[in-house]
Amino acid sequence: MTQKWAAITACAALATLVASHGWAQEIAIQNTRGLSFGSFVAGNGGSVAVSPSGLRSAGGDVLLIRSGEGLAAEFTVTGDAQATYTIQLPGNDFVKLTGPGSDMVINDFTSAPSGAGGQLSAGGSQSLRVGGTLNVGFAQAPGDYAGTLSVIVNYN
Repeated sequence: MTQKWAAITACAALATLVASHGWAQEIAIQNTRGLSFGSFVAGNGGSVAVSPSGLRSAGGDVLLIRSGEGLAAEFTVTGDAQATYTIQLPGNDFVKLTGPGSDMVINDFTSAPSGAGGQLSAGGSQSLRVGGTLNVGFAQAPGDYAGTLSVIVNYN
């Protein structure tokens, strides 16, 4: 296996969606931390997954370097107290990371809470965490890679 380091970081973007259902307050989402896949050796390719809780795992011929480097993206959702909302994550192959080598794509986005499971607190906010799976190419060039993902929320 060729020893190549690739520090991969995906930065999450701010997304805001205004509800038009007569709610007293707009629902908004603000990014507080980007999704990070950490450092790894690409080898013959494979994947690096980060769960919404921040657990990182590798598939294929990818070797993780330094445990604990994976970070789920974090957002703060704000709006009407106790309101429920839906979460729309990017589709597969939609988010690309660019850097010194071939582009890599992120698939299988997951969130906590997920889908229609969001509910704002009595204070009108909730933390939302997003993970995903990075597809790493054969002998992926080492270096820093970055991209942007959008998460959309809307009142139920």
